[in-house]
Amino acid sequence: MMILHDFEYQKPASVEDALAILAEYGDRARPLAGGTDVVVNMKHRSVLQLVDGAGTKDARFETAKRVPSIDRPKVVVSLRALDELAGIAVGEDEVLVGPGTTMTEIVRQPDLPPGLEALRDAAAIMGSPHIRNMATVGGNIVNGRPAADTAVAVIALGARLELASTGGRRTVEADGFITAPGKTVKRPDELVVSIGIPTGAGQGSAYMRQGTRRQLEIAIVGVASWVALEPDSGVIADARICLGAVGPTPLLATKAAQLTIGKQPTADVFSEAAGIARGEAKPIDDFRGSADYRRDIVEVMTRRTLETAAERAAGRGDGQ
Repeated sequence: MMILHDFEYQKPASVEDALAILAEYGDRARPLAGGTDVVVNMKHRSVLQLVDGAGTKDARFETAKRVPSIDRPKVVVSLRALDELAGIAVGEDEVLVGPGTTMTEIVRQPDLPPGLEALRDAAAIMGSPHIRNMATVGGNIVNGRPAADTAVAVIALGARLELASTGGRRTVEADGFITAPGKTVKRPDELVVSIGIPTGAGQGSAYMRQGTRRQLEIAIVGVASWVALEPDSGVIADARICLGAVGPTPLLATKAAQLTIGKQPTADVFSEAAGIARGEAKPIDDFRGSADYRRDIVEVMTRRTLETAAERAAGRGDGQ
């Protein structure tokens, strides 16, 4: 068992108190929600982390660029008591998801619209039951990993993230929030306080991932698709496709999505779009899978998630 270093533990009673602590300590503080990423990173040790510049583009070895640097925060700021950061509020045109909402709570949300089912799919497939009871959607997104299941889903859903600090609040698009592996636009003194996802009639979405096993695995490839259908003709009015683990950040397959717009949601259309998405992926070869294998999986899962999203948008059940 890895032993944690000495650190100060603080449990603020409000978001304002938490922000004040983050403003004081900056990058020497770490917010703690579920702890399934933060605590692991604080315990993680490897030979590669001893390389100068580990976790940065300046590392001596290519593999050392992709490992996290040793994380030894001075203060850990618990967010577990902040009820205002948890819960899901379903409105007519927007769903607000608290970043402290656990994966289990997302899976069990009874009135999640079909347009947001990709988020439920992503939450349901993550880790073990114990991890899903602890892990939060905000933590998964803020971790900044290109394979993060819910990050891929919310980008496909067109989500916007509200960030707060003692200096005020700002809203950023989920697409563009992650800037590099483990890096985001969030400053050390900020917290994600809300995730807003637009919704409406005739929308559907789906998420799938491929790993070496079904659970307790990081995605080799993850794909989320979202479609909106015209109410009368049933043609695709809008679409988004997000690819995970096939680039340094989750990637929107914009050309593939654009091809589907204005067309009937048919197998031929989805197969053609999937082929385009294959070309938009930017995978690498590593010990978990080759780039060619990842491209193959992108094509298969793009077609399947588009089919499922269209089924859900048309109100014809789960479709999987």
